Amino acid sequence: MIVGALIICLAFTGLAVDGARVFTARRDLQNVADSAALAGASAIDEAHFRDSAGSEVRLDPGAARSAVDRVLQASGLPIDTRVDVTVQPDRVTVHLSRPVDMTFLRIAGLREEQIGASASAGPQTG
Repeated sequence: MIVGALIICLAFTGLAVDGARVFTARRDLQNVADSAALAGASAIDEAHFRDSAGSEVRLDPGAARSAVDRVLQASGLPIDTRVDVTVQPDRVTVHLSRPVDMTFLRIAGLREEQIGASASAGPQTG
């Protein structure tokens, strides 16, 4: 009975530790995705904005991609992070995913958990 209780306690401890690790990594990945999308959305095409007398706001694709890349590089993401960035005239979308290594749940055969985060932002037109 005591051995069974100890195994159950160990399982719950492992779930708590690894669950917290996954939760924290997912939150951090979401923060990076949000920051990168917002940085990209701030790169408006100023020439087009002036030519349209301020009635049309669209993104400069090259500047938006550069802004996203700067945020991603400064974030210190692990090397195995998969990055997918889409820049459209009115929106920047950032998808990030990466594996998180498990500690206690390796005993149950779960070596890693894949996490992901997405963010999308566009220039404010109002």
